[in-house]
Amino acid sequence: MSKKSIRPGKKRTTSPAPSDYLPLQAIPILGGLVRAFSIDYRTLALFRILISGIILADLCIRGEDFIAFFTDAGVTTRAQLLNYYGEGTWSVYFLNGTSLFAGILFVIAVLAALALLVGYKARLAALVSWVLLVSVQVRNPILLSGADDLMRVLLFWGLFLPLSARFSIDAALEKGNPYPRTNHFSVATIAILMQALYVYWAGALLKTGAEWTRDHTAVYYALNAEHFSTWVGKWVGDTFEFALPLLTQFVLSIEMFGPLFMVAPFLLLWFRLPVMLLLIGMHIGFVVMLNVGHFPYVSITSLLLFIPTAVWAFADRRWVARRSEGIEIYYDKGCEFCKKTVCLLRVFLILPNVKVAPAQDHDVAGPLLEKHDSWVVKRPDGDYLLEWSALTWLVGQSPIFFWKKWPMAWFNKGNVGDRLYHWIGDRRMGFGRFTSTVLPWRESSGKDSMIAQVAVLLLALMVLQINLSYVTRVPHINRDLVTVRNTLGLWQKWNMFAPYPIRSSQWPIIEGIRKDGTRVDLFRDVLKPAPQGKPDDLSYNYSSYRWRKYLGRLYLKKFKNYRRQFASFECKRWNEMYKHDPKNRIAKVQIRTGVQITVLPPRVGRPRITNQGTYSCR
Repeated sequence: MSKKSIRPGKKRTTSPAPSDYLPLQAIPILGGLVRAFSIDYRTLALFRILISGIILADLCIRGEDFIAFFTDAGVTTRAQLLNYYGEGTWSVYFLNGTSLFAGILFVIAVLAALALLVGYKARLAALVSWVLLVSVQVRNPILLSGADDLMRVLLFWGLFLPLSARFSIDAALEKGNPYPRTNHFSVATIAILMQALYVYWAGALLKTGAEWTRDHTAVYYALNAEHFSTWVGKWVGDTFEFALPLLTQFVLSIEMFGPLFMVAPFLLLWFRLPVMLLLIGMHIGFVVMLNVGHFPYVSITSLLLFIPTAVWAFADRRWVARRSEGIEIYYDKGCEFCKKTVCLLRVFLILPNVKVAPAQDHDVAGPLLEKHDSWVVKRPDGDYLLEWSALTWLVGQSPIFFWKKWPMAWFNKGNVGDRLYHWIGDRRMGFGRFTSTVLPWRESSGKDSMIAQVAVLLLALMVLQINLSYVTRVPHINRDLVTVRNTLGLWQKWNMFAPYPIRSSQWPIIEGIRKDGTRVDLFRDVLKPAPQGKPDDLSYNYSSYRWRKYLGRLYLKKFKNYRRQFASFECKRWNEMYKHDPKNRIAKVQIRTGVQITVLPPRVGRPRITNQGTYSCR
């Protein structure tokens, strides 16, 4: 036994499991509905992590072209947008059109998303993330998709939920236990769960085309829209063409009736879980077969809000609880930094049953701390571990991060880990002063604001009316509510592949015209004319999903006013590349789109080229 492992005796302790009982469940009529619209706190933590991860990924993708899409030097100026939007619409990006300002906003958005990811001041981080998410979406509406709408509205409802009640810095620093139960029920949980279901229910009712309701050819058309379909989707469409009508009926049926089973007030686990898995499987199919951006990932995130508590209870019994039972961590009593550190480790290593206590109050841990100037970790078998070895073993107990124990053990060769531990320990008073400001202890009430819940109720009813107005005879919201809707970013219409699917394949033909009349290919950045025929692979013909969305909509008459600014941007971009080569500079830009209509076999659609105009460089 090493000097860092001592074994006086054994003692096991187990913390009681939190109750999932909610007061309203005592009322028979309401009990089932309360269970159906309650959300486990662990589910809210998972939602927080996933939605912030998607925001970060989205910012990375947008960041590749942030000058083109989010500054006045790009494809859309702020002046154009002010004429496009209705009352109440806003964006922080409207304050300034420079790349520096846009870059600063991107950095703030990344920091806010990272704070939300780890649950640091989560409500403030969620608010800042929502403000900047709305702002970046409003800055260039031509890029928006159903995924953007869903991400925005989910984050809005999340503002009224305790997203940091579990697995967060905020939760680790709570002095008390403001959320002792397992489930959370409020008006906001009803609002966000219903919001997730509108995508399917309203989306299904909007699918009124014969391709969905009579001919059952919708999936065939979707998989043959080559600028959306992946090679896997094309292969599935060609190989299993006989099964596509059944797949079309499955998609429409699961979207139409699935929401009913997701909120069934009885047999919740047996109804909800299979339907949830079927819907998630459908979205995994989208990922594999269709290039639809981040829509499947946002949708799966929304569906995971329905994870039943029984699933978490099973995972807790199978993987979590037994890993932390009988573990005790002892820290230096006078060191607040030390206490915060072990509390953070307990939360982020997902070891909820670990006991944390001052070493000075323990007859064995106290002397060990004094002798070795180290925290003390007591294993269930009675061994006591110190310094880096204790941290390595504790990480190895984590149900998620256990694999890190091997690189951590390797890192400690030559006592590098121990030296790092003592380097931090020797400066713990300075770290304590820093964390007293940055990571203060929290005392949350755990109670929902009545005013906030009433506001959420009214907004949830407005969103219900918005969705009903598209699929029933319920009237659209009035002008005052339109302003409220726009201000809060709650606009939505779930008409993806509705009323009928995409029935054509498209590809851009964007050429620059030199002064001598010769042409260059602006889309591929080559010094020769663009090919006029359909490319062999349209699905990978674009640099990003955002550019495909933008160029695809530039083809539509609705967005024809954006074409001149795009042409001006292309002129500046190209001529800047060839500023020292005058003969290759361009004087005009021609925008055209190749289109091939999808028809049922054995017929084959003929490609044609449409002209969106020729614009002089300014």
